[in-house]
Amino acid sequence: MLRFAAPLLLLAAIPAHAQSAQTKTDAQAEIWTKEQSIYRERGKGNLGPYIDNVATDYLAWPPFSATPTGVGDLRRTQPKMAIENHEELKMEFVAFAMNGNAAVIYYKTHRTRLPNGTPADERFEVTHSWVRQDGSWKVYGGMARAQPTRP
Repeated sequence: MLRFAAPLLLLAAIPAHAQSAQTKTDAQAEIWTKEQSIYRERGKGNLGPYIDNVATDYLAWPPFSATPTGVGDLRRTQPKMAIENHEELKMEFVAFAMNGNAAVIYYKTHRTRLPNGTPADERFEVTHSWVRQDGSWKVYGGMARAQPTRP
């Protein structure tokens, strides 16, 4: 019996921060990959990966909206995006925080072409809050703002 209990005792002796470090690293990689996929497909006019990855009661506050919007707004925007599919932007990871089944990812975007093809030079700062729902990370909320001029 002791032979089988020893590995369990060793696992219990590992500090909690060491146990969660890999979990946080894996979650960050999974969420960042999803974020990149959402924007890559958005640039092609496809909001499907975004819509497919929203949690129950999702709300986000895009910089062009006076109030937060929900998944219904994403669905209404999808047909227009499918026609105007020329957006180009680059993403830059900034930070990641996680606590249990909740995580927040911070990143910057630099848009050089609007969906309608017009050249642009727009920089945004973005946060997305994610939750584990039904065993998968889902976007629960977010906010984007035009990057302010800083000294």
